[in-house]
Amino acid sequence: MLPLLLFLMVCSGLALCYGRSVLRETETDREFMCRKQLEIIAQSFVSVALQQENETELADAVYKLPSLQPGNDEVQVSVSVNRVSDLGLRFLKVDVSDSLLNSFILRQCVLLLPEDLHQQFVSSPVVVLSSDVQERSEEKNTSTITSKSDGVAFPQFSVEEIAIWTSTDLPSASELQRDGLNGWIYCSKGISLTEGLNVNGDGILAFAEDAAIGDNTVFTGRIIILANRDLRIGNRVKLEKALILCQGNLTVGSDSIINGAVMVQKNAKVDSKSKITADREVLEPFKSMVSY
Repeated sequence: MLPLLLFLMVCSGLALCYGRSVLRETETDREFMCRKQLEIIAQSFVSVALQQENETELADAVYKLPSLQPGNDEVQVSVSVNRVSDLGLRFLKVDVSDSLLNSFILRQCVLLLPEDLHQQFVSSPVVVLSSDVQERSEEKNTSTITSKSDGVAFPQFSVEEIAIWTSTDLPSASELQRDGLNGWIYCSKGISLTEGLNVNGDGILAFAEDAAIGDNTVFTGRIIILANRDLRIGNRVKLEKALILCQGNLTVGSDSIINGAVMVQKNAKVDSKSKITADREVLEPFKSMVSY
């Protein structure tokens, strides 16, 4: 992490010079400038850290920087890193704050599937680990889909832990309809999404409890669904690019389309009128960043 520290020293010097140019401005201008300097440092740190990540593994750290102008405020950069190794999921949080309790926070995540899991999906886009034998359900037009894995275990993850790291709840149905997904991770203990939603944008949906996607719902972007419990996908649902990892049971209603890849730890019941088609684009790395 030494190169990052050296970079931060240079970065703080640039921010210091920038701050001096408005030393005589009003207090409101100074507050704005202070936050802008914190933002510059955070963005610069993340940019360099990501460039060096292949050579230097990111780790928790705290850096003290020279005081910034105007105000001679001491600045601290706090870095925290969390990982879910089974998913290839890494979270990075960079919090830049001054002695007056002003702060700017950047969160960045990347999901890069481990090689064995990636290859499993390449060889079979639908993997159900509970059984190797296909069974017919007593329900009309419903079958239990099973497939043999290539020795790959279901990835272990806790949505409750992920929720602590992301600090982002799932938006309401009206917000999803209006704003779509903004590329981040959205967590919920359990939810039944309203019928007929049309949701744009990319994102990760993580459910700690049983969850359901209502009838006639469409997700037009790339989504990753992480479910700790059962997941029900209704009738006439369309997931245009979806990677689904369900630790419980998966149920898919009639006339639904899932384009992507699916892995289920227990049972999967898919109506005969629904389709799950392979799309390797959902296996590509997922990267996102948010600030506040």
